[in-house]
Amino acid sequence: MTDMRGEQARAWVVRLASGAMSADELRSFDDWAAADPRNRAAFLRERQTWQDLDAVEDVFGSAAEGAPSRARRWPSPWLPAAAAALIAWFAVPSAWLWTRSDAATGTGQVREVALADGSRVVLDSDSAIAIDYDDTDRMVRLLKGRAWFAVRHGDARPFRVAAADGVVRDIGTAFEVDDTAPHTRVGVTEGAVQIETGGQLILRVGQRAEFGRAGSAAYLQTLPSDEIGAWRSGELLLREVPLEAAIRAIARYRSGTVFVLGNLAGGPPISGSFRTDRPDEALDTLAAMRGLERAALPGGILLLRPGAR
Repeated sequence: MTDMRGEQARAWVVRLASGAMSADELRSFDDWAAADPRNRAAFLRERQTWQDLDAVEDVFGSAAEGAPSRARRWPSPWLPAAAAALIAWFAVPSAWLWTRSDAATGTGQVREVALADGSRVVLDSDSAIAIDYDDTDRMVRLLKGRAWFAVRHGDARPFRVAAADGVVRDIGTAFEVDDTAPHTRVGVTEGAVQIETGGQLILRVGQRAEFGRAGSAAYLQTLPSDEIGAWRSGELLLREVPLEAAIRAIARYRSGTVFVLGNLAGGPPISGSFRTDRPDEALDTLAAMRGLERAALPGGILLLRPGAR
């Protein structure tokens, strides 16, 4: 007898592994998984089978470490066709990420996830988490992107979020963990958190800190609490960031990849508020402000480079 449920689960694993899931497909997957506990169990079995292919994972592991961000500097002598080819290549390692996740978002999608204990997580565009609850601990791993957590209390188990080489422990809190930059950033919108990475650091409302993959955490500029995680309401706030970092931040909400050709260093930093549902308008604004030339290629690819002087 055909195992229809298993076939459906395998089809979902393959589709997730493709790295090309749309927001509508992610919602369809969520509906399928929630419709019957046996669906979810079948998916977890098939996902584990995928993850156990260690030999294949070893092949792609080194490539994943060097995978480019959605906005990446590209040596200008290279042809755009080479950039397009590499998009497909680097999609393969990211497939491993999505098959490890328990909740994920597509590009441009912001999604709220209800956890088993009543806590809530809001995932930003192109983000993923893995949930690991047991009898003694509530652990969530931020695999990619950015997430905001509102923790339900009255549960004796500690609530912790792991990202990079650090752990953020809730102390009565709503907070953001952002792993979209070279260093992981944490900001508190309510209550307090404790960052554990080498040493320990306490953050309270409005306070922020960052930590890397090695070393202790350091405080960042304090912000009004409503500016932390403003992306939840569709607003991307940039404060004194370099031009190329601003492009990367906006490009996370765009379905087509953005490549930066040439050197954009120098010039005053970027500050402003942009709509996450209008990334092309935001990029047009930056291009006009800084005299950048832009070229659109098939597949939604966008090239930006300094204009002629």
